[in-house]
Amino acid sequence: MRTAIGSRAVGHRDRRCGGAGALGPLARCSAGNISVEFALAVPVLMFLMLGTAEMARFVLLHQKLDRVATTVSDLVARAETISESQIDDIFTAVGQVADPFDLATLGVVIVSSVSNPDGTGATIVWQRTGGGSYSASSELGAEGDTPNLPTDFQVREGETAIISEVYYDFTPFLSELIVEPQVIYRNAHHRPRLGTLEEIEPG
Repeated sequence: MRTAIGSRAVGHRDRRCGGAGALGPLARCSAGNISVEFALAVPVLMFLMLGTAEMARFVLLHQKLDRVATTVSDLVARAETISESQIDDIFTAVGQVADPFDLATLGVVIVSSVSNPDGTGATIVWQRTGGGSYSASSELGAEGDTPNLPTDFQVREGETAIISEVYYDFTPFLSELIVEPQVIYRNAHHRPRLGTLEEIEPG
């Protein structure tokens, strides 16, 4: 009876260590392998999780900047006439559109009126900058210049286009291996609905 009990005890120990009795001293128990594998996998899983969050943040930022550009050009184009104070109000509001991103510190908005009143060619008749403190120059050019427009975009005789540009100095919060630091540029344009918007009224 004692021998039988002893045999059962030995058999139970062999099953826990993967049948060590058959291999003698060369056999090893694998009970700790899972812990080792988990410890090796955790950094990779954390990197993938944070990388996904970084990419989602990057995509959301592009969507927000597109919305800022569209909102600015649309609001200006809706007016029959536009004043300096109205443009300032629009620049003040774009921070809420860009939230949770800090456009006031890391970005800037440039809005321009491009007009071709007599058919001799388009000109930037006025241009204003606001909404943030980032230093940038319009890709269209400066006020009074012939605008640098895409080849498929034309301002014909008697037409005006309100074009807004947004710049944002992006820095990844995790690693440059996922998304590199860069200045993101977005733009949008609308045609005035009611007036020509060839000038800004004072006040």
